[in-house]
Amino acid sequence: MAAVKLYEQSELTDPIAKRVYEEILNELGFGIVPNLFKSMANRPKFLEANWNHFRSTILQGDIPRTLKEMVGVAISQANNSQYALKVHLHGLSALGMSEEVLQTLVSNFDACPLPEREKAMIRFGLKLATDPHNVTENDYAELRKIGLDNDEIYEVVATAHLFTGVNQYTDAIKLEIDAL
Repeated sequence: MAAVKLYEQSELTDPIAKRVYEEILNELGFGIVPNLFKSMANRPKFLEANWNHFRSTILQGDIPRTLKEMVGVAISQANNSQYALKVHLHGLSALGMSEEVLQTLVSNFDACPLPEREKAMIRFGLKLATDPHNVTENDYAELRKIGLDNDEIYEVVATAHLFTGVNQYTDAIKLEIDAL
């Protein structure tokens, strides 16, 4: 059980929280407000800030959402953070990712049938999240060598940052996995 209350849409009284729930329902594409956001509704400005952070990092930009979610899955698995791992695996499945890719993404990444460019981005995001002090200019150079521009690299950095925080937050409050 989560250490904080999860607010259902029908319980909301604050106009900011109500608006953010509507945005989540309209933009996320799954027809639910995830427990992550429900856990923030007692602080509407916190909810709003975190939704905007998620939205601008995952739902916007040049890198496909699916790739950003795969970065999140890799980071969540490395951090043994079950909430984000399970929710984003489900999200990837709902977005049309094949079962083969999903299984190898978590069981044998080297054998995962993804293009090398995507695998390099996932590896980089994982290194950013788990070993940031050892990220070198060579790591950035390798991404540029395979065709990433500075904006795309920044998106991977932002994604790693987001999921590191999500993992810490959801683990700290012992957030239960959404009924998906």
